[in-house]
Amino acid sequence: MPNMPKEAISASQAVCVLILFLFGSSALFNIDAHTAQDSWISLLFALIYALPVLMIYARLMKLFPEKDLFEIIKLLFGKVTGKVLVALMTWYALHLAALVLRNFSEFIRISVMFQTPQIVIMIIMMLLVVYMTKSGIETMGRWSIFMMPFILTISLLTVILSINKIDIGNIYPIMEHGLGTIAAHAFDFFSFPYAETVVFLCLAGCYKRKESPYKLYVYSALTGTAILLLVMLRNILLLGIPMGIADYFPSFTAVSILDIGGFLAHIEGSTATNLILAGIIKITVCLAAATKGMASLFGIQNYKNIVFPLAVLTIALGFVIYRSTLEMINFLGLYPYYAIPFQLAIPILVWVVGEIKVRKMRKKETKEISS
Repeated sequence: MPNMPKEAISASQAVCVLILFLFGSSALFNIDAHTAQDSWISLLFALIYALPVLMIYARLMKLFPEKDLFEIIKLLFGKVTGKVLVALMTWYALHLAALVLRNFSEFIRISVMFQTPQIVIMIIMMLLVVYMTKSGIETMGRWSIFMMPFILTISLLTVILSINKIDIGNIYPIMEHGLGTIAAHAFDFFSFPYAETVVFLCLAGCYKRKESPYKLYVYSALTGTAILLLVMLRNILLLGIPMGIADYFPSFTAVSILDIGGFLAHIEGSTATNLILAGIIKITVCLAAATKGMASLFGIQNYKNIVFPLAVLTIALGFVIYRSTLEMINFLGLYPYYAIPFQLAIPILVWVVGEIKVRKMRKKETKEISS
């Protein structure tokens, strides 16, 4: 069977993909009930936690240029252990795709299309995701860079239009929950969304060798944080804490109360579109990663051949994963503990083994040259 043509994604496209990935479902649930009006400080702490971990992800891309995480694992750990680790990361990518799909289908059903059956919403979203995945990572990169200005413009516009309605008192008292509590609950933001970008490593083989992976992760993290911070502060200042915590989707509720005299009178529709577009990118990244992992496990050369079956599996998993919206919200508190092996343990193990093996190879090459 002939080899597939090598897919490639530019640095600017990859940055846009990662920013939309970070924005994705994180913008739906961005006020932490434990830290309330101090949630924005927790977000900044989470960025500090995340940067060293993101540098590990970038280091893996630097050590093994134009190889994805599955190729790196198989290279370092051999057939048996390698397949176990690939299977675990494939499951995480598939499960994350199902989680995000369920998040957005709940959002659309509750906020926009409350009379539409949830399964119909999930199918429609997945049809877009399947099209994007089968079109290839290059198409996803081009789509992301095209949509980025629209998503940024709508987000900034809602912030500007909310200025005359905000209540600055909603953010006080600052640091009410104490540094310890704020720092502890920052781990929730670290896990969701920052460390979820480990899934992008499964597509890293498409990232051009000459581009710096460190800049990719740093630029994406800083820009994504700036957008999320603006959205979070807007929600807190507009809604206040009791309503912001009680509401399932505070970002949509916050913009729905804006009164802008006929100009973009239905701006909540634009915001919903904004969120959904970013969500589609996140699901696409996860589904592409899962299909690549499954192809690696079973020796399938063209991962695009199994996109549709895995999409159907994602819909089925997303549909049964929660019994209610409340259960979905409650799982957010447990998610960081579930995600630790995939976001931290496995990548750190791969990084340590990779550093050791690369150094041994370099020493061996040096000896051979000198002799």
